[in-house]
Amino acid sequence: MKKIENKINNLVKMLNKWNYDYYVNDNPIVDDIIYDEKLSELFQLEKQYPHLIREDSPTQTVGKIASSSFKKTKHMIPMLSLKNAFNEGDLMHFNKQIIEFDYKGDYFVEPKIDGLSLSLIYEKGHLIKAVTRGDGNIGEDVTNNAKQISNIPLTINYKKNIEIRGEVYIGVDQFKKINEERRNNDEKLFANPRNAASGTMRQLDVLKVKQRGLKMIAYWAMNDEKTFSWKTQEETIINLEKLGFKTSELSVKILNIEDVISIIKKIEEKRYSLEYEIDGVVIKVNEYSFYEKIGYTSKFPKWAIAYKLPGEIKVSTLLNIFQTIGRTGRVTYNAQLSGVQLAGTWVQRATLHNADYIKDLDLRIGAQVKVKKAGDIIPKVISAIKDDSFFKLKKWKEDKKCKICGNKLSRTENEVDQYCINVDCPARMEESIIHFVSREAMNIKGLSTQQIKKFIELKFISEFSDIYYLKNKKEEILKLDGYQERSVNSLLNSIEESKKVSLDKFIFALGIRHIGKKTSKDLAKIFGSIEAMSKLKVENLIEQEDFGEVKSNSIISYFKDENNKKKLNNLVSAGLNPIFISSKKENDSILFGKKIVITGKIENMNREEAKEYFENLGAIVLSTISKNIDYLVIGEKPSLLKMSKVSKDKIINFNEIKKIIV
Repeated sequence: MKKIENKINNLVKMLNKWNYDYYVNDNPIVDDIIYDEKLSELFQLEKQYPHLIREDSPTQTVGKIASSSFKKTKHMIPMLSLKNAFNEGDLMHFNKQIIEFDYKGDYFVEPKIDGLSLSLIYEKGHLIKAVTRGDGNIGEDVTNNAKQISNIPLTINYKKNIEIRGEVYIGVDQFKKINEERRNNDEKLFANPRNAASGTMRQLDVLKVKQRGLKMIAYWAMNDEKTFSWKTQEETIINLEKLGFKTSELSVKILNIEDVISIIKKIEEKRYSLEYEIDGVVIKVNEYSFYEKIGYTSKFPKWAIAYKLPGEIKVSTLLNIFQTIGRTGRVTYNAQLSGVQLAGTWVQRATLHNADYIKDLDLRIGAQVKVKKAGDIIPKVISAIKDDSFFKLKKWKEDKKCKICGNKLSRTENEVDQYCINVDCPARMEESIIHFVSREAMNIKGLSTQQIKKFIELKFISEFSDIYYLKNKKEEILKLDGYQERSVNSLLNSIEESKKVSLDKFIFALGIRHIGKKTSKDLAKIFGSIEAMSKLKVENLIEQEDFGEVKSNSIISYFKDENNKKKLNNLVSAGLNPIFISSKKENDSILFGKKIVITGKIENMNREEAKEYFENLGAIVLSTISKNIDYLVIGEKPSLLKMSKVSKDKIINFNEIKKIIV
């Protein structure tokens, strides 16, 4: 018995860790298939040994814990999850249980959208609150973020109080666009659209929420007396559409379980052509009058079930493992496959991440491998088929040299990634220039990736500054196929215009390792010029907000490097030397250029609004107190601890600031 108890304890610990990474950190670390297998194993053990069920078992809870970033709100009616069905046998068993309650009505079938569950509260036709699922009983109040979602009505033509629930998602194409932007900004990529939607709804920056293009599909409604507003699920969907909510075009009423199984197969066929991702199909008893009679468990309603669609996995042959080199020199290993139809597309390449990933899976060239799409988006090799022929293949060894330039690869202690440290590596140069001209950086229109490759091949470009001398190559460019006077003039004008770029965009364009858009803005605001940054020491950076040792060392190393110094000098010679220009002039505000920390409530502003308010006055807003701050600005109920850390002459009341702001 002790052995069984230990097994249950280990499964609970493991699954709760996976849940935390998935729901709270937005960072899934195992495939859904593995998670479902372990959850099913735990469920079966608990069924056999109910006295060993733990309170913290994931079989006893609904979903994720509420984040501390938002106000916690109790649901008027718990947001329960659904029991899973994995095969037709599970569906037939569900149907048998429903029939036992003398139900002879219809089922209602809906796609299970892989997103974030959201509850919307309307009073007298106005949206007053939006709450995430949380743990099913307590969620996060994300009202301000929900109001940024374009297809959530702020007012509806329904004068009674009503709660409407739906699934917030990011479309597949939008997800690709967001991840491409994050890749360009050297930010961590979202694992899948669900994580992107979840991470976005927990953003404190409402502008970013609006920019991400979230949408919601509604599927449920109940009035404030905890009774359904309409009589059937079909009627609810029809009325939700009339009220202006988006519902799924695949939702349909079905007469019997056999037809349910048929429609599931049709939905599965359409799965990869939909705007949004789905991971299953929900089957509900259509008539609400039977819900209380059929009943609930502590976690699931018994009148509904979710048929889990399998993540599509195909087998292919691993023909080769090859490198790609990024702009910072980071090595990414990739798989060349024999080709396979996967999730609606023909796949011949897949990511293998880094050398450790390949060695951990013991992947060997020539082996049969299993391939899936991570988040149904990015092709990924997940395992090798280790049959008799597999062990005759040669073990793979990590590359020691860059396959592009032949330079030795470097790996820093405690890091999984290898780097080509040759700054003149053609692959690094190409990727760096592509990043330099991108919209988020220098925003040079008319220089596509293919054009850059062509200009490098012709030796028109070999570093950033060469772009600004393309005007001297105009006649040669006009002789190339596809180039006309108008397009070349437009390109040259865009290049000239980019000389006026802001300092933060210029810093970002340089492609300094670990330095994304936000850090570039911080550097520009704090230090004001490239010249000032080039003279920095590590201690100057570490004392700044959000600058740890890794970022600080990366910045210092960049400006110490002789090759980088030469490139910067060449850019200056070409006419670029941007400095930070605040929207405020020095005499406009007593806070201009001052480093401040805010404590207490600032009028009717939330934390982000207060920060933006002071930044618009020219202040540099920090979150932690150091000896270098100029003022501690206090509002209502300030932190006494923070006030005790600074001298009285540095403490200034917000009400006093308002009186003297000019």
